[in-house]
Amino acid sequence: MEKDIMSSLHKAIGLLEKHGYQYAIIGGLAVSTWGRTRTTYDIDIKVLVPQTDYPSVRGIIRSVFPERARPHIQENPLIVDTKVDNVIVDFLLAIPGYEENIITRAKCYNMEGFKVWICSAEDLIIQKTIAGRAQDWQDIEGILIEQYEHLDTDYIKDWLKEFAEVLEQPEILSRYQDIQNRIDEMRL
Repeated sequence: MEKDIMSSLHKAIGLLEKHGYQYAIIGGLAVSTWGRTRTTYDIDIKVLVPQTDYPSVRGIIRSVFPERARPHIQENPLIVDTKVDNVIVDFLLAIPGYEENIITRAKCYNMEGFKVWICSAEDLIIQKTIAGRAQDWQDIEGILIEQYEHLDTDYIKDWLKEFAEVLEQPEILSRYQDIQNRIDEMRL
């Protein structure tokens, strides 16, 4: 993994741990853990916000990492986009409900000599299915192949059913199921 990414990850995680914030790494770094290794140039971290005090958490992160990664875009109250030593780090502030699960179900993982919390493979699949970009579908396939016998597929399907209904996007579940079925057939 790139030296710059690891250095920035150390600093970002150090800030969160110093303040006792629970977190889970998501995005490309998590994909490399659960699926196929792929190059990533940014860091995405889901952060549990105590008592939903978003302004305090945002303030603490900004006090240490004041440089915005995307100053040309209006700030999202749930995303603190920063640059940590020229690496984009998005601190994604969790909202109550499913996003809390991402953090509470995270797995402790040794990443190049230090321990970090990575979201579970199941939650990564769910997030990527909802996002639905071309890269996300490739990532989902890689995770399904690599973690085939270790996944809680009922958990994935239950959450995807809920999201498909709430978002009124039944294709979320059907597209995931198509990939799952194709991989099941390959393994026979």
